[in-house]
Amino acid sequence: MSESPFNAGTLPADDIATDAEQRRHRLFATADQLRLAGRGMEALHVLAAELATSRSGERHRALLLGRLAQIVALEQPTTALAGLREALNLRLDTGSRGTLLALVATIAARTGHPDTDALLRDAGTAHAASGDPTSARHLALGRAARSLAHGDLPGAQAVLAALDPDSWAARADAPSIRAERILVQLGLGRHQDARAATRQTPDAADVPLTGLTALDCLRMVAVGELPEAAALAVTTLSSGSADLSREVRALLVAVIGEVRYRRGEHDDARAILRTCLAEDRWPDRTMWTFAFCVAVRDPALSAPAGLLTTVVADLHRSVRSLLPVPHFGPRLVRAAVAADDTRAARRVTELVELVSTRTPVPLWHALADQSRGLRDGDPDALRSAVDRLRTTAARPALADALLDLANSPRARSGEARDAAHEAAALYARIGAPGDQAIADRRCADLAATPRHRPSIDEPPSRGIGALTPAEERVAEMLAAGATKKEAARSLFVSFHTVDTQLRSIYHKLGIHNRMQLMRAWERTRR
Repeated sequence: MSESPFNAGTLPADDIATDAEQRRHRLFATADQLRLAGRGMEALHVLAAELATSRSGERHRALLLGRLAQIVALEQPTTALAGLREALNLRLDTGSRGTLLALVATIAARTGHPDTDALLRDAGTAHAASGDPTSARHLALGRAARSLAHGDLPGAQAVLAALDPDSWAARADAPSIRAERILVQLGLGRHQDARAATRQTPDAADVPLTGLTALDCLRMVAVGELPEAAALAVTTLSSGSADLSREVRALLVAVIGEVRYRRGEHDDARAILRTCLAEDRWPDRTMWTFAFCVAVRDPALSAPAGLLTTVVADLHRSVRSLLPVPHFGPRLVRAAVAADDTRAARRVTELVELVSTRTPVPLWHALADQSRGLRDGDPDALRSAVDRLRTTAARPALADALLDLANSPRARSGEARDAAHEAAALYARIGAPGDQAIADRRCADLAATPRHRPSIDEPPSRGIGALTPAEERVAEMLAAGATKKEAARSLFVSFHTVDTQLRSIYHKLGIHNRMQLMRAWERTRR
């Protein structure tokens, strides 16, 4: 009778694979328990130690690196960096060392660490020595993160396009790849593409989805789906999900605070945002920069904490937090102007202009115009911002720019009134009654302003030259054959607003019907 494999002291191949899989499950369970207990560094050490000693094959190593990267993503930067640096002291194979170096470089890039370029070079050298595909993916993520930190969205898009999140080898890294791609789409103003990407269900059942949910909430805030954004953020935040990282929590808190401020629920907004103001250490506070950009609109929160100074300093390290929600850049300039902080207003404007230079799309050109208009009190720049924002889906940004124009002391009175009315109507449409009330008060103030006799420098009271920019847009659309309802939809205003502006157009042009308007408009274009 032949000796069995067990008696010979060896295991069949299937049993060896089963034993390795069971060991891996135990390791992962232990690491997850340590992380949930607030011992993230120990969780990383457990996985790194297995990497250094395991000889269970390439698949086992890839899965270990994937779980280690997931825990790194769930931890705050200081914990993740300390755990990775400790792991690099172990005796690792060249591929694993290259991946860990790339993870360190990625965290540095996301937080705007001054050593980012040097760390990326070290990671690139390590990858060149190993040629490992896992380290290649993380090196690409690090390079994309650096591009995002510098406002170079096309550069990040080009790097991420080479990664395939649907391949089996990239299974563990798929959430990071998808999230960075969605962030790029949001920054480019491609909100429909971002919406579709957040709703793609990954094949892997264990892929965490809360990061994509948070990005979808940011998209909703950017396009003005405020009630939906708040409902989804509250539901996700209260779910108690184990894969809800500190960064994701910070984003959800910011979304809830932003919506509550726009609703006029300031006390509720302050209550949730005060939980994040205690974080004062860099780089950990960079996870809360987005929430700080929300809180800076409220002097009750920002002034005592010197929040504006902190936010501006962190954004100079990395503009990442300005990318997904477009109106945050001009908001910081607005807060700086209100605080008479000319240096902060100048620095933020320069940052927005830098992004618009590196990412030349209508959205960022508009934000640069708006920031300059606020800083310099220039109504021409604000008009340009309004016109450019009309071509985007960023409705809250458009409403804010209209209100900025209405508040500009150098804007014509009729133009300011039209802008205030349009801003109020747009705020109402996106579910922002608090901001609508502010715009309505501006309307009332402008209506109460006594009219005075026009000077020689003021525009005429009759004829085409007497039309305000808003009236010109309505006149042009109606003269081209659009209905009042179509014009209202295209201009993001109410039917009542278009009807009121049309009566004003008829009065100023001395006409009585649409046919006369078409003829009058045609004469101006000859």
